[in-house]
Amino acid sequence: MEHILERVEDALGALVRLADKHEGLIPSILDLDGTQMLQEMPAAIEGQRDGDRAFRGSNTIHDEATLATLYALALARGRDDLRGAADRYLQRFATHCAVTPTGLFPWGEHAFWDLDADSIGDSHKRRDPSRAGSAIHDHLRATPFWLWEKLQQFNPSCVQAFADGLQYHWTQGEPAEYIRHATIETRQLHPRGDRSCDFPRHGGFFICDWVFAYQTQPRAETLHQIESMLDYWWSKRDERGLLQIESRTPEQNDRFHDVNAPAQTLSLAVSLLEAAARLDSTTDLARRMRSRASVYIDAFFAAPHDLDAGVFVILSKRSTNEVFQSMPVWGSVYGVWPASYVALTALLGFRHTQDERLLDWARSVGKCYVAEPLPGHVNVPAMDAGLGLGLLSDLYDQTGEPSWIESAQRLAVNLVDIYFERVLPAGASGINWYESQMGPGFLLHGLARTALLSRSRQGCVLAADYTAR
Repeated sequence: MEHILERVEDALGALVRLADKHEGLIPSILDLDGTQMLQEMPAAIEGQRDGDRAFRGSNTIHDEATLATLYALALARGRDDLRGAADRYLQRFATHCAVTPTGLFPWGEHAFWDLDADSIGDSHKRRDPSRAGSAIHDHLRATPFWLWEKLQQFNPSCVQAFADGLQYHWTQGEPAEYIRHATIETRQLHPRGDRSCDFPRHGGFFICDWVFAYQTQPRAETLHQIESMLDYWWSKRDERGLLQIESRTPEQNDRFHDVNAPAQTLSLAVSLLEAAARLDSTTDLARRMRSRASVYIDAFFAAPHDLDAGVFVILSKRSTNEVFQSMPVWGSVYGVWPASYVALTALLGFRHTQDERLLDWARSVGKCYVAEPLPGHVNVPAMDAGLGLGLLSDLYDQTGEPSWIESAQRLAVNLVDIYFERVLPAGASGINWYESQMGPGFLLHGLARTALLSRSRQGCVLAADYTAR
């Protein structure tokens, strides 16, 4: 696996050299030689939205797994320059990019840092220059606690400002309702629309953010936000304990009305477990988090998964508990995650609970990644490849079963052949550019973790990445 680490190091080195031209920030859309940002935005691949991309910019949520890999290889390879590059990136972001009118950061699904203008970037405006309004905050994925610790180190005030700024995800009106979107540059509660767009997973992300901020500065306002969000979904369960993809949808909306989200129910459960682990385990708040997480986990298994048939349910009908949408192994598109996404969430839940059902579910998904090759006719995002590899390597880390690391090694070699035509990994199979939004950071992370676990299961310095949940 040494050659795999060398390919990852070469790619990281190219990204670091480009970051040196931009005060430490890594650009999002690049040529595969790793020499420059592209001058024109390539056409989106199937299932990708232009309003999610960071053209001529940098997106820290996209780069989180890449930064974690930089820190790990700095230790594993004795490369202080890699640690310094990751620190420079996050210091620049924390002190220069993260200071906004609301405290919310220009990162995530629809916002980024515009490297040409040196200002907040708006992905929606890149898609449609005539669009009115300002840049939108959306978490996209969970922010890991190690990243909050780094931002706290470089600029403590930005962490508290972000926690306070999450209030702008609450919407105008009664009863209390939040939305996954919030304006970054305008201090206002978001207008309430026909749909709530509150999504259970985002509530879990916010709770983890607030818990970290509360640990660093135990303010009553932050505790109130945690308590409010903890209670928000609890009364919205169905008889199985499942949560809807959003709590309020017009009946004529066939995509969201009467639709449960088992995968998001599990995501919220795992975020509650993560948050509880950061708190004093004896507190009533931590106990309630763990108790409710247990109910949500039971609900996840009440969904109509069929492990023998390889049917892994992301959405189900609330009224009938029938499958509404299952997850592919390869070839995710917007709104439909790869199965590895949720299997890794299950493995994080297993780390906290030792619930064998979670491990068995993840094992079933892992077997599909061993058996099913990447399709040649689909542009498979690098995220799918990286998370598939991450799943196999984490199954090995948690079980010690050699077959998982052997499968991960074979897959790693295959993925290098598919994605590494030149120095940087392609954003998706069959395309000729790097793009952070497609998840190449997960691929770099998965390759490095597989190689390091192959050296030593106990001594691996790169932890699993569970932000995709």
